[in-house]
Amino acid sequence: DLEESLGTVQTTKDAYDRALEWKVATASHVLNYATFLKDHKYFEESFAAYERGLGLFPFPHPGAQMLWKNYLTMFLERYEGSKTPRVRELFDRC
Repeated sequence: DLEESLGTVQTTKDAYDRALEWKVATASHVLNYATFLKDHKYFEESFAAYERGLGLFPFPHPGAQMLWKNYLTMFLERYEGSKTPRVRELFDRC
């Protein structure tokens, strides 16, 4: 949160990436990171953050449901009916 407030977009991305790389991020961190990226119009990077988070928190981890719900919602809002094969693949994985 401090990095988001005082740092640049790049330093914030670097901090979140390190937390994910070192596997010290929580599901809430992943959600915050993905939202931060979406707010700054880095949509595909936002989806990649969800993918990384889901790698850290697979089912039956309680955070997995939250991540999948937000990931699918954001993806559907962003692409509004296009990218059907990718949507189908996401729902199959979910």
